[in-house]
Amino acid sequence: MEPEREPQRPETTPPPRATPEYKTYQSKPTATFIPVQRNYSREVCVIAGVLFLVIGLVGFVVDDLLGAHLSYTHTAIFVASGALSTWFGFDSEKNARRFSYVFGTLYGLVGIAGFVLGKPGVATVANMAEDRFMWKAIPRVLEFGTADHIVHLLFAIGFLLGAALTFKSFKKI
Repeated sequence: MEPEREPQRPETTPPPRATPEYKTYQSKPTATFIPVQRNYSREVCVIAGVLFLVIGLVGFVVDDLLGAHLSYTHTAIFVASGALSTWFGFDSEKNARRFSYVFGTLYGLVGIAGFVLGKPGVATVANMAEDRFMWKAIPRVLEFGTADHIVHLLFAIGFLLGAALTFKSFKKI
């Protein structure tokens, strides 16, 4: 007789051990920034636009604000300039820069013309004293004095510098 064999057990593999599932994270592509030259024209347009609007609106009430000769025509021009300037300030940088160059040049020419064409005289618009550089562009309607010429030149310098000066900014691509 044959010796008894032990019954064979079917070979089984042990159950897999419980291992935590590790998620594989894919790294997101990092943003790339490139340097871009920008200018201050948009900021200048908005700030000057607000100043124009304030001067224009106050000019309807006070006709000799800080020595300026603010007739209704002059204040209407300030309000229109403020609206345009603010509009271009919120528009594209390219359009704001163009506007700044054009507007700065125009205001500069008006300021210089006031000093060149101005003569000693008294304004008929505001109750002001005699002015050394009174320029009556349209008598009794649009008259500019020394304070007006200085304000026009300051705005011109601001617009032209805002369009010309650049700074480095970074654009995400």
